[in-house]
Amino acid sequence: MLRSFLGHFSFAGRNLGRAVRPVVAFEFWFCLIYAVVLTPALAWLLNSLVASSGRMAIGNYELLSFFLSIRGIFFLLISASFFIGFGFAEQAGLLIASDAAIRGRRIAVSSVLWANLTQLPALIRLGLLQAAGYAAACLPFAATGFLAYTLLLGDQDINYYLTARPWQWWTFLALAGALTVLYLSIAAWLFVRWLFAIPALMLENMGSVKALRESRRRMRGHYWQYGTPLAVWWVCVLTGSAGTAWLIMALAGQVIGRMGLNMTTLLPIVVGFLVIGVLVEIGWFVAGKAVHSLIIIGFYRETGPKKERLSGEIRLPGLLSPTALKALGRLGVAVGLAGAAFSAVVFIEGFRFEPRIAITAHRGSSLKAPENTMSSLHQAVSDGADYAEIDVQATADGVVVLMHDADLMRLAGVNRKLEDIRYEELKDIDIGSWFSREFNGERTATLQEAMDFAGGRIKLNIELKYNRADPELAGAVGRIIERNGFSPECVVSSLDQHELRRLKEACPDVKTGLIVFRAVGNVSRSEFDFISINAGRISPGMVRDARENGRQIHVWTVNDMQTALSMFEMGVDNIITDRPAFLKDLYMHWKAMSSTEKVALWFRNLLLEADEEVVGKL
Repeated sequence: MLRSFLGHFSFAGRNLGRAVRPVVAFEFWFCLIYAVVLTPALAWLLNSLVASSGRMAIGNYELLSFFLSIRGIFFLLISASFFIGFGFAEQAGLLIASDAAIRGRRIAVSSVLWANLTQLPALIRLGLLQAAGYAAACLPFAATGFLAYTLLLGDQDINYYLTARPWQWWTFLALAGALTVLYLSIAAWLFVRWLFAIPALMLENMGSVKALRESRRRMRGHYWQYGTPLAVWWVCVLTGSAGTAWLIMALAGQVIGRMGLNMTTLLPIVVGFLVIGVLVEIGWFVAGKAVHSLIIIGFYRETGPKKERLSGEIRLPGLLSPTALKALGRLGVAVGLAGAAFSAVVFIEGFRFEPRIAITAHRGSSLKAPENTMSSLHQAVSDGADYAEIDVQATADGVVVLMHDADLMRLAGVNRKLEDIRYEELKDIDIGSWFSREFNGERTATLQEAMDFAGGRIKLNIELKYNRADPELAGAVGRIIERNGFSPECVVSSLDQHELRRLKEACPDVKTGLIVFRAVGNVSRSEFDFISINAGRISPGMVRDARENGRQIHVWTVNDMQTALSMFEMGVDNIITDRPAFLKDLYMHWKAMSSTEKVALWFRNLLLEADEEVVGKL
């Protein structure tokens, strides 16, 4: 068994030298085509479909309805087909190049690309069949998980379970973990079962269904024999990749960490380490894919006839002739380098050296006081925050109060939903003791009380929280703002575009913002005054587009120095954080730096974690 196991790697090693060159050449061209053709084409298609729906941007709720529409389903099918087809085409190309190397025959990259193109419909069909198989295997596990979630976690707001972690939470996690492991085991079995489908299709010219059957036939009784070497190999590749990346970063930390913010020496060293790191990672994964393909071809030759589909001269279109391909390759490299230089210039030009960024305390200063309470608003003022973000909902009798969850289990241990409690009863419930004894007796605040305190001290970001359908909430909040003349002192945000429009009808002067986890289309062209988006989704281009269209970008929830510095550098307008005092102090130190130091710090942080000593003692 051990001899057979090692023999697979020995076979791959003997042929690796001949396979590296065609594999690298194919990967270069394939990635170039992927970047130049597929990604822009799908982006164009999605934007065209969004534009045809009559909206420039689609937020979370609308995103779901869009993908359930005819346009959305059409886009998903097209996207799935192309991504699966291109993914399988990559595997097919690597297998063809590896097979030719094993036979000691040189094969032009153009021939591999042309073979992939002619077989692309069959590869897409094969990919869709396999995707359907994985999805069918997943359905019973997904249904069981959903049933377990409903029975175990369906009674209370999810935030209660995340905080209190009762036995139902641990039971669900254990069950979900077991279901996940079981499904992944079945998916791995299916993966190995279908390991020979692409070779059968490409090397023996079989149809998609026949290729799956042939793979199943050849693999019968050999699952462990053929699956284990591949698993061991990829563990080695991933471990080696992580290890070398760690070594490079550690060396970079030793060298760059002593340099301060001197651009003259910092820039070439950072670029040098980045280039070395990228080349090493590319080397690992090209080697990983090459050996993977060689092992599969070795398995395939062991289990059946050594047929050869690609032989002799292949008639290629002029565009794919080796001469034309070399010329296109040089052009592609030149365009890529020019694009990278242009992007760097655009980024530096768009670098906001003196942005005016507001700091918003998330749910009040919720790390130092109970969230959404008067105490958290007092603390937000003490921390120097410019805004306090608060969540508002209505009680059973229509009083607008500060509350995030749908029920009181997490904050008070009371198994009651807010929609079922009248304010006269709610105001006597302690929601501060769960945080600490210092806040015993803290009560639920009304929006009116928050406004009475905030006026002249701190601005409010009022989020309309819809844990249930409440068509009266937006109008009620708008009327309270209008009655108090509070429009200049607040903004209103929500996940729901329709409710923001309803609030605008009740209070036309207030600024409104759409909260977005993920969106399609150009969000900066939305009808709202600002977009509130997860910091991980933001990009310099989005900030630039928003600025050009007169919109603001608010980001959430930023609590670490590295992310905060990235937001400063991009020039977002508002940062929502659980640590307002920390971010306010960090921002003041960053603003005090010179423009050259800020750019140097950006380059430094490409490799190293942000260092408090570099930015200043906080």
